[in-house]
Amino acid sequence: MNLFSRLGITTDLKVYSNGFVSIKLYLYFSTMPNPKGNPQNFEPAQPKGDKPLTDQLSFRVSKEMKEEVKAKDDPPEFCRQAIQKALNEDKEK
Repeated sequence: MNLFSRLGITTDLKVYSNGFVSIKLYLYFSTMPNPKGNPQNFEPAQPKGDKPLTDQLSFRVSKEMKEEVKAKDDPPEFCRQAIQKALNEDKEK
């Protein structure tokens, strides 16, 4: 096994009748997984509800509140449900 084959390189050597020599090198990569993920991972996430989640909302909280929310299984969904519950209660008044 030569050095080229160990590196995944193959060669194509052609000698033409006029004395011209053509050498092509082909480099083949292994089938290791892409460390940056698959292309389908870059597609936008599907919304969990019936409406698409396109806008963002930002606000300040205390350090303790942030730690409690981050400890939840799904912090963004927890915040969405809490805000929706407060909005529904406000409508009923």
